[in-house]
Amino acid sequence: MYLKEIIATGFKSFADKISIKLDNDTTCIVGPNGSGKSNVVDAVRWVLGEQSVKSLRGDNQMSDIIFAGSKNRKALNMASVELIFDNSDHYLNIGYTDISIKRKAYRTGENEYYLNNQKCRLKDILSLMLDTGIGRDSFNIISQGEVDKILSNSSHDRRVIIEEVAGVLKYKKRKEEALKKLDRTHDNMNRIRDIISELESQVIPLKQQSSRAQEYLDNKKKLEDLEIALLAYDIYNDSMKLEEFKKKIVELDNLILDLNNLTTTNDNDILKKNITKEKLESKISSLNQELLTIVTEAERLNSEKLLLEEKEKNKVDRSEQEKRIEKLIEEKEKISSSISILSGQIEIENNSLGNLNKRLDAFEKNRFDNKSRKDVLLSDFSKIDQELISLSHKEMALKNELDNSSNIPRSVSSVLNNENLNGIYDIIGNVLSIDKKYVKALEVAINSSRNFIITKDEEASKAAINYLKEKKLGRATFFPLSVIKSRYVDDNTLIILGNCYGFIDVLSNLVTYDEKYKNIIENQLGMVLVCDNLDNAILVAKKIAYKYKIVTLDGDVLNVGGSLTGGSSNNYSRSNVTIKQEISFIKDKISSLQDDKKNKQELISSLDNDISKFDEEYLTLSHEIVSIKEKIKSLNSSLYTNRVEFNKINNEIDSLNLVVNNSAISKIEEITKKYYDKVSRRDILKNDIDRATGELSIIKDELESMNADFKVKSQELRIVEKEKNDIEIKANRLDMNIDNMLKILSDEYTMTYEKARDFYHLDVEAEEARSKVNLYRNNIKKIGMVNLDSIEEYERVNTRYQFLLKQQGDLESAETSLIDIMDEMDGVIEEEFIKTFNEVNEEFSKVFRELFVGGNAHLELTNPSDILTTGVEIVASPPGKRLTSISLLSGGEKTLTAISLLFAILNVRTIPFCLFDEVEAALDEANVDQFGKYLDHYKEKTQFLIITHKKKTMEYAKTLYGITMQESGVSKLVSVKLNDHIDTI
Repeated sequence: MYLKEIIATGFKSFADKISIKLDNDTTCIVGPNGSGKSNVVDAVRWVLGEQSVKSLRGDNQMSDIIFAGSKNRKALNMASVELIFDNSDHYLNIGYTDISIKRKAYRTGENEYYLNNQKCRLKDILSLMLDTGIGRDSFNIISQGEVDKILSNSSHDRRVIIEEVAGVLKYKKRKEEALKKLDRTHDNMNRIRDIISELESQVIPLKQQSSRAQEYLDNKKKLEDLEIALLAYDIYNDSMKLEEFKKKIVELDNLILDLNNLTTTNDNDILKKNITKEKLESKISSLNQELLTIVTEAERLNSEKLLLEEKEKNKVDRSEQEKRIEKLIEEKEKISSSISILSGQIEIENNSLGNLNKRLDAFEKNRFDNKSRKDVLLSDFSKIDQELISLSHKEMALKNELDNSSNIPRSVSSVLNNENLNGIYDIIGNVLSIDKKYVKALEVAINSSRNFIITKDEEASKAAINYLKEKKLGRATFFPLSVIKSRYVDDNTLIILGNCYGFIDVLSNLVTYDEKYKNIIENQLGMVLVCDNLDNAILVAKKIAYKYKIVTLDGDVLNVGGSLTGGSSNNYSRSNVTIKQEISFIKDKISSLQDDKKNKQELISSLDNDISKFDEEYLTLSHEIVSIKEKIKSLNSSLYTNRVEFNKINNEIDSLNLVVNNSAISKIEEITKKYYDKVSRRDILKNDIDRATGELSIIKDELESMNADFKVKSQELRIVEKEKNDIEIKANRLDMNIDNMLKILSDEYTMTYEKARDFYHLDVEAEEARSKVNLYRNNIKKIGMVNLDSIEEYERVNTRYQFLLKQQGDLESAETSLIDIMDEMDGVIEEEFIKTFNEVNEEFSKVFRELFVGGNAHLELTNPSDILTTGVEIVASPPGKRLTSISLLSGGEKTLTAISLLFAILNVRTIPFCLFDEVEAALDEANVDQFGKYLDHYKEKTQFLIITHKKKTMEYAKTLYGITMQESGVSKLVSVKLNDHIDTI
């Protein structure tokens, strides 16, 4: 392989395109100082990947190598250099006979690399040239003034030359890559160890939490399956009983209806009989009255007849009769006046009696209305009482749950209930209260910390921890008031939150608590934000860069960093906050019902008072009516007496008038006739009275029998009604119990009775099932607070933990593998290095003696015991000198020594081409001749491109190229074929 052509455009002083065509022999490039000869070396090094601008004799930027312009030319924007190699011998391991390597640079700072005109990476070019002896830093390219550096460089730099000759740079490169991989592996291992260490601190407690949570779920599942089956069983049985009760109630309702119909019929019959009885009594009374009137009239007529007959027998003077008539008329007038007065009084009293009866009817109506309202209120009152009893039972159950700390771990409750521990206040969950609408948000926010114990100071916490250890009661977390500090949302975030839709507040601002717990509450809730829903929470989180934890009113959580937690809130066991909230709700409901009950009680009392007043007034009116009736009766009696007397006097006056007028006999006959008419009527009335009295006696007997039967039926009705009432109470209890069980199915298990009945069956006896339900409940109570998320969290963390452990194992295996590879490569490097070193050392001694025509020189290892790191020292003694250090050599001797080493290397390792820039500048003519002669050793082996001023060197070249600068700042190329002719380019 050899370099066929160098093509450069815009590189440094090569403003125009130049093409240096080469063969596989020696070529010299000559020209005056400053003509740009050395730019050829820079161009080759640059295209092979040189990255140091200073090494290319530039200033600070790679754009310095682009033609900067001259007096007559503008600056160029791009530099391009291309090397074309003849690879027909496939020296380079690539399937091309001609290989082109090109590099372009732009003033914008961009660099492009091409391999056979295909864009590639610098890495691709470096890999291609690795261990070929060709490269930007390889010993085959020696820039101006660098030949002495071979001797002046450190022993370790000289070692690199031997390594390149030995062809172990690829191994070193691989080793470096392996070391980088090993470093990365170590970094990864360190990171993984840190993560594993962190995860170990999580996975162990999470495993415990997960185990307890799993135990809780197992018991809960068993409880759920058994309790649902038991509820379905009880609901079914109670429903059957309820149906029986309902059927019985229907039967009793029918019986009551029949009895009511019977009693109603009986009552109607009694009423009819009473009406008939009253009619008969009225008839008898009327007949007796008429009989009394007839008898009275008959007696009067009889008396009048007797009187007339007596007066007719005993006639007296007319004047005495007239006087008697005048006297009787006076008495008649007095009695008439009394009758008129009594009639007026009776009329007044009857009017009063009518008014009293109207008032009595109104009172009776009002009393009935109030009694009906009272019955309605009593019914409502009874319902309120039942609801109050139910709520009281619920409140008592919740208070028992709260007092018994059934939702608090045993360790925590043990500390709280130990009177011997001082400085123990309460748990966080117990010192908080919050509005009902924020309860879910608070629940999830303090789910893991609600049972943390608040203590006075660290000493109190320490004493409690020692107590738990001593009694082996488990673990608890303590928050000393003297240590825990408040945490807040920063002001900038609060400003942002103020403009966020859906943001409610910081959670610590929404809870109420005793002021002495302020730092504890703000530590736990001062950096928790509350939003109305998850969508708005996500928008808020984005605006604050996921800096703070956000909870929603539904209990969803957006964690710091962006992870989300959500789902059914049943994942959290009920805390004291929820229980207290329920108790508060029940208390409010009880208070409301008690107020309602009190109002109804006051209404009932008011109605009772009204009814009592009605009863008193009714009684008073009744007494007044009786009194007026007695008075009217007395007045009627007096009126009757006066009227009888009036009629008697009137009859006597008529009798006397008849006697005075001599009409007594005809009058007696008339009276006698009337008398017998009355007697006849009297006998008829007596017969009618006797007949009616007989009928009345029969009706009274029937009424007595009917009343007795009515009492029996009424008693039977009361018994049936009581039985119905008892059954209704039982049915109501069963109905309430069924409702409660259905509510448990719905609220706790989100299940209908039909589904429970279809999918859950009781496989054991009911009592055994109840015992097991109690057992599972006690187990759950003993387990205490659990974090159901810990199961999934443990699975996630443990999966990652196991994955990282495996990765750690893989990395450890990779580390071992890399170390083995490096050990293997170290062996190869040591073997190849020492082999090459010995070969180069041997050749160096030969070449040195040949070039110096005598003398001695050899190479030494600075640290033979460590071949991998040892440096290489040069020991050289020209003929006739004994030197202890190569620094004592003259400039020419140093140059020739360095050249000797280069030639020694070329003898050991064939290099396709070498590019030397005035390497022999310090040599005298004789040594230059020696140098030129030695170049002939490499004919057909190594191509030499030499930049030189030495004519002797030029003599050994087959081709000469001249570099001139005819135009200021622009280099031109002139080629000379010594055996042919000169071309100007």
